[in-house]
Amino acid sequence: MPATIPHFDVKQAPYYLNFSKLLKAWYPHKTYKVTIDAGMTCPNIDGTVTTGGCTYCDNTSFSPAFREKDPLIRRQIDSGVSFYKEKYGADKFLAYFQTFSNTFAPVEKLKKLYDRSLKHENIVGLSIGTRPDCIDEEKLALLQSCVDEDPSRLICIEYGMQTMHDETAIAINRGHDHQCTIDAMELTRKVAPGLHICLHIIAGLPGETHEMIRQSAEECARLKPDSVKLHHCYVYRNTKLADQWRDGDYRAMEYDEYVSLAADVIERLPSTTYIQRMVGEINADGVLAPHWGKSKLQIMSAISDELKKRGSWQGFRCNLPA
Repeated sequence: MPATIPHFDVKQAPYYLNFSKLLKAWYPHKTYKVTIDAGMTCPNIDGTVTTGGCTYCDNTSFSPAFREKDPLIRRQIDSGVSFYKEKYGADKFLAYFQTFSNTFAPVEKLKKLYDRSLKHENIVGLSIGTRPDCIDEEKLALLQSCVDEDPSRLICIEYGMQTMHDETAIAINRGHDHQCTIDAMELTRKVAPGLHICLHIIAGLPGETHEMIRQSAEECARLKPDSVKLHHCYVYRNTKLADQWRDGDYRAMEYDEYVSLAADVIERLPSTTYIQRMVGEINADGVLAPHWGKSKLQIMSAISDELKKRGSWQGFRCNLPA
């Protein structure tokens, strides 16, 4: 870990604190994430909590261009490293366990998976995507040990908060309430204080108003994660949400609507919270709606332009005490 993380002025373009700034400050080399499919499942699918998964969720839609079917971790890392080195000139990587719930396994299995990744010569840290109901003290202690062994590692745990509204969680078959997210955050800070905590928020979930999404942003700010991922809710084939969309029971967000709402969310986040993502999948095969005809870079630029037009920036409407 670097001795100090430099201060970044969010009142200057792009008007929000991009996670890439943390990576540049943390590592002396160009660092990217390389996605790993560890063959996990989810308690919301296998019956531990419920079945069917979240109504919007088909995990084959997560980073479909880069996912490897190969179950061997080493080969997946090698493939991703080769791609990012050639396309972006990346030097080192975080092993990103993204697909399904990547703490939903016995701790012995998790230790083998994480250790194998960290032993790879190009891997300098981990990012573990999971649900707040899939964590406990033993698993957090395992992740903290990865930090203790080498404090230069960035070890990130990503919790899918999605919304603070329990009525939405029920409607999307989420399988846990918001208190579960609060409890996971508190436990993580107690047992594994060296972890970087990221929360996910989804804008445009069925039944949610713009004000409800802004409320989730304010609650996320109150929880003070180290970073946030903001996604738009997109309709993917072979999901319950796709059926609702076809039946006219769900409307996907319009482009201008999302840009404005993303700016609303950013304004409500603390200026010290890094933003890892500002939009979900847009062009993958299987995405039925929305179709904005924009690249992710164009969308990010439009959100920055919206903040500039408002004379606003990240934290502008954050009402947390100093």
